[in-house]
Amino acid sequence: QRQLVLVTNDSLLQSLADEYGILWYHDEKQLRETLTDAAVGVPSRKFESPAIVQANSKPLGFQRWLILITAVLAVGLLYYVLTPKVTVTVTPELLIYQEQVDLLGTPAGTAITMHEQLPQLMLQPIKAVLETEATIAATGSEIIGTSAAAGVVVFINEGEQAVVVPKDTKVQTGDRIMFATEVEIEVPGRSTQYFLDVAAGIKAGQQEVTVIALEKGEQGNVAAGRIRELVDHDLGTSLVVRNPESTSGGASRQRTVVSETDLERGFQVCRRQAELKAEEILQTKTFEDESVLIPESVSLNDLFSEPSLEVGSEAQSIHIVARYEAQGQVFRRKDLAGLLQREIQQKLPSDFLLFEPKFEVEELTGTADQGAMPINVRVKAPIYRKLDAGEVAKLIAGLRLQDLTEFAKVLDVESVQVEPTRREYLPKFTHWIRVQIDTPGNGVRVAGLDKPFD
Repeated sequence: QRQLVLVTNDSLLQSLADEYGILWYHDEKQLRETLTDAAVGVPSRKFESPAIVQANSKPLGFQRWLILITAVLAVGLLYYVLTPKVTVTVTPELLIYQEQVDLLGTPAGTAITMHEQLPQLMLQPIKAVLETEATIAATGSEIIGTSAAAGVVVFINEGEQAVVVPKDTKVQTGDRIMFATEVEIEVPGRSTQYFLDVAAGIKAGQQEVTVIALEKGEQGNVAAGRIRELVDHDLGTSLVVRNPESTSGGASRQRTVVSETDLERGFQVCRRQAELKAEEILQTKTFEDESVLIPESVSLNDLFSEPSLEVGSEAQSIHIVARYEAQGQVFRRKDLAGLLQREIQQKLPSDFLLFEPKFEVEELTGTADQGAMPINVRVKAPIYRKLDAGEVAKLIAGLRLQDLTEFAKVLDVESVQVEPTRREYLPKFTHWIRVQIDTPGNGVRVAGLDKPFD
């Protein structure tokens, strides 16, 4: 049947007492003055000491300090347990990844009918006009006459009537080497021959005349008896012609002339030069918009060609000027870089990453086609192994520092640095190892990627 009363100056206890309906007083004197017997309504008797509990802030302050100190020690211990003792900096090694990528070059406005599954690289046409010239030695040969052959022929008349042979009457050999009479003559008819006034026989009428070959040259020097035909058939019915002696005086020389073969050879030389220049000229134009020319797409159209001489002209050489239109297909570097980046990322193993979208194109070949052009690209790209700091900490926990070299080889790591260095072993607990993954390459240029393009 006792009533609990608190005597305290602690504001916290006072607040708690109010919350739970417990009477409290600042001191015992105040308690005695105000506390009355609820039953009789008279001042209470003197309380015995067990019924009064003295509470103040001193003992509570000590407890607070004890709790605070304990908490600080616990936090300190936890900090010591969880704080890393070493820092390990791991730098992945840059590796060279080689791959062949198949693309489909698509000229502007071309409908795709094949290889739809290949990545499409947009192509743009490029054109340029170029002119080439060549000087070719003439190889044609021709024999020309310098003087005409001449000689004497005899016209024989078997008829009774005399026959007039006009000037320039043509006679010829069996192989049609022609001569013409120099003057007009009259060939008498046949006559009777007498011996001592006795008829001894009949003699045909004869008349000599000089003839000259119609064409200059050595071919007019014919042997005796070869001139046997009269071109004029009317005269041929009544006259016979023979050359009693060989003709002479015909002379020839050989000259060099332009032949059809020479012209064709000159055109071929001009075209070969144009083919060699076409790629270079078109490639020069691509520098303006940072494009790349596909060599297999280059073609030439003939525009104009003119030789300095005609076929048959006497000359030691011939000069030819030709003009062509070169055309080809180009693509933009950034378009190719985007396709290569996407294709390589898809083909890379899952534990590797592409370091930068920079590539070295070792070879790019296209297959000439009327429409879309299949393109094969052999490319190199810098990659590195993807490392997780937690997994690395598990792998190296408890290792000797000198064994980290083998670890680096296994995981394609360029370098492993430990701080502080005055240790023989790494901690056995992973939370005592802080692993930092550094940037691959560390600014060192990778061999084979000195001149990449992106």
